[in-house]
Amino acid sequence: MEQDFASLNLVDGEEEPFEIHGTDSHFEDHHLCLVSVFLTANVVHFESMKNTMADLWHPLGGITTTEIGDKCFLFLFYNEIDLSRVLQGTPWFFNKHLLLLHKIQDGEDHALIPLVYSDFWVQVYDLPSGLMSEAIAKQFGNFIGRFLEYDPSQTFIGPSRIMGIKVTLDIRLPLKRKKKIVLRPDSFVYARFQYEKLSLFCFICGKLGHGESFCPVRLSIKPKDISFGWDISLKAPPCRGLQVASKWLVEPGVNRIVTPDKEGVGT
Repeated sequence: MEQDFASLNLVDGEEEPFEIHGTDSHFEDHHLCLVSVFLTANVVHFESMKNTMADLWHPLGGITTTEIGDKCFLFLFYNEIDLSRVLQGTPWFFNKHLLLLHKIQDGEDHALIPLVYSDFWVQVYDLPSGLMSEAIAKQFGNFIGRFLEYDPSQTFIGPSRIMGIKVTLDIRLPLKRKKKIVLRPDSFVYARFQYEKLSLFCFICGKLGHGESFCPVRLSIKPKDISFGWDISLKAPPCRGLQVASKWLVEPGVNRIVTPDKEGVGT
C-alpha cells in the first residue's frame, strides 16, 4: 500500500492542455462589440429594444443583440463603419432612457467594465468673443467632463453666440451648470452650459437617470429643506443636423412681383 502511494503523481495530466474546437469566432473576438446598459430602474423589454435600436441605427451589415444581464446588452456589429457611426451619434435612448455604451478593447472582460460614461454635445453661452477658441473649449470640456471635440462652426443660434463642445460625462456626477470666468481683477462673467439631447435628470441632485420624485437625496433631508438647484434650462435647443431652408422657397404671405416674360408668361 505504501509503495502504491509513493508512486502516485497527483498532478498527472494537469499540464496537458485541452484543444477547444467549434467556438464562434465572432463572439470570441469582441473588437466589433459594444457593451451597454440602460440608465433606468424600469424594466427594459428586450425584444422591443433590440428592434427599436436596429431601426434607429439601420446598420449596413446587420447587428446581433444579446442580453447579458439586468438591462445590460451586447451589440455585435459586422463592420467598423456601422460601429463607428453608432458611437459618433451618441447619446442614444430607448423610451427616453439613456443608453450607456462602451467599445470593448482587447483583453477587456465585458462583465467587469464600469458603464458610467456617456458622450454629449454641450453648448456654452455668454462667452466674450475673445474666448471663442479651441484652447478655451478644452478647458471647459475638461471642467464639464472629459474633452473630446470642438466644433468651430457652431458659433450662433439666433442672436446668441455659443461654443460647441463634445465631452464624456461621468453619469455618477451632477451636471455642471455654469463656470465663473475672471476677465480682470474687478470683472468676471458666468458661462452657462446647455446639453444637447438631454433626457431625464434630477432637479434636486443634478444627476442623470432619475427624476426628483425618485431622488435618493429625499431619504436624508426633510421635505422642507429640499431645494431645486437644477432646472429645464440645461436642455439645449436642437442645432446639429438642422435642415437649412432652400433659398428658392417663398413663405406664405410674402408678396413677390411676378414679371411677365416676352411671351406673357409670368416668371
